Amino acid sequence: MGKTATLNVRVDSDDKLNAESVLKELGMPMSTLITLLLKQVSMTRSIPFDIALPQAPSSVDVSPLSAGELKDLLVQSYHSADHEETILAEDFFKGIKGVN
Repeated sequence: MGKTATLNVRVDSDDKLNAESVLKELGMPMSTLITLLLKQVSMTRSIPFDIALPQAPSSVDVSPLSAGELKDLLVQSYHSADHEETILAEDFFKGIKGVN
């Protein structure tokens, strides 16, 4: 290893704590993760993971659902939202038949 350099970054404290918790389970110090990231960027000349905005399905085919099934799904979703219960949109759409 060559000379070392110090890197100071400001990050969200919750993100840092959550990452440290995961890294602790993996037995990896934060500095090792940063070193791995920098080495991958240098070797591949790219960011080593996808960076993209999440996309909703282009369409949802509800035709396989009966009117009653669709109503039940909408009522269930309304009650979940009313009680501030949330799920990822991706998981919601997976639960509907005929997602494109």
